[in-house]
Amino acid sequence: MDFETFDHQVELAAFPPDVQVSAHPEGAGWKLRAANPDGSAGLELLLTDGAADMYGEGPAFSAALAHLKQAAVAGLPAVQPDGTLESVVFVRD
Repeated sequence: MDFETFDHQVELAAFPPDVQVSAHPEGAGWKLRAANPDGSAGLELLLTDGAADMYGEGPAFSAALAHLKQAAVAGLPAVQPDGTLESVVFVRD
C-alpha cells in the first residue's frame, strides 16, 4: 500500500485527535502503530502479507485500522518498561 492511500484510510478511520497513526514495512507485512504524541502509550499491529493477500490489501488495512481505533478509543496501553509497545498480529485465517 502506498502512503498516500494509507493516510487517506487513517483519515477515514477518524482516530481521536490525540492519536498519531503510522505504517512501517516489517519483513513479511506492515507494522501499524497508534500512539500518543508524547510516546507514553501506544499499540503496534503487525498486518501480515498473508492477511493482506487473503482479504485484499485495502480491506485488510481497513480492518487493522479499525482494531487500532478501538484500542485508541478504549485507551492505548502504556509503553512497557523496556520502551516497547504492546503488539498484536493480524494474520491470515
